Order: sequence, then C-alpha cells, then structure tokens
Amino acid sequence: MISVRRPSPALVISCVALALALGGTSFAAVSALPKNSVGTPQLKASAVTSAKVKNRSLLRADFAAGQLPAGPAGPAGPAGPAGPAGPAGVSAVERVETTTVVNSASPKAAQMACPAGKRLLGGGARLNGPVGSPPASVAIQASFPDNDNIYRAIGREAVATVGTWSLTVFAVCATTG
Repeated sequence: MISVRRPSPALVISCVALALALGGTSFAAVSALPKNSVGTPQLKASAVTSAKVKNRSLLRADFAAGQLPAGPAGPAGPAGPAGPAGPAGVSAVERVETTTVVNSASPKAAQMACPAGKRLLGGGARLNGPVGSPPASVAIQASFPDNDNIYRAIGREAVATVGTWSLTVFAVCATTG
C-alpha cells in the first residue's frame, strides 16, 4: 500500500486563506454592475464629493442654471443701424382757466378749451365761496373732460344760500406728437 501523507494544519489553513482571497476578488470582478445601472436614486446623500469626481470631467450641462460663475465680458460688438425716430413727446404744457361771475345764482356751469393746436391732458374745478354761508352749502356736481380739447364743470347750491360764489374750471393743455 501506498502511504499518503496528510497535509499539515498550517498548509490547510493557508490554502483556505488563499482560496478565499482569490475568490473574493474574482467574485467582485464577476458581479460588476452593468453600464448605466447606478443612478441618482441608488446614491446616498452626499455620496459623491468633489474628491470623487475627476477634474475637468463635468460639462456645463451637468450644472443647474446659476451654479457656474460667468466668464469675463467679451469685446463690444459693432454698433447696429439707427432705428426710426419715435413720435414727438409732450411739450409746451400750460394751464388755462376761467371763472364764472360771482353771485348767488345756481347752478353755474363753465368750460375751458385748450388753445388752438394743443390737446387736453387733464383738468379740474374749484369752488370759490360762498361768502357769508357755510362752506357745505355749495358743491361741484360734475367735473369732466368733454373731448380732446374742452374741460367742463357744474357747481350747484346744495342748500339755498344768499352768499355769493363762483366756479373756476381749469384745463391742462399741451402740444403732443
């Protein structure tokens, strides 16, 4: 009979260690993940840091708007052609007014027209008086632009009064383009 010598315990332990070492490496190589199989949902928060990203490997499209600083301004380009002239603005603004007679007649109506060649921009009315009566006895009933050139107003005694009063109507006029 042939006698087979048994391996020593040290040899058995070293062979098992060698098998485990080689098996772990080969397992990792065999179980490599397929391309594009790991994405954002599989990554833990803060798993990708600056140290783990290769320099100059990211593109501008990989960043959200406003994350990259703007570069220096480039040189100014040539001047473009002049555009058409705009319309003329407002000029020669003036305020014109008229006042009714001073008496106790009611109602009083007045109008103020802008001078020739000018348009009405706005206007208003003011009561003057009544003298010797409570101020609340006279009121402006209407105050309005009548068209592009005339401003009108009407004043009326709310409470009959013997006091005298007048109505002033003014228009703000200007030359427009």
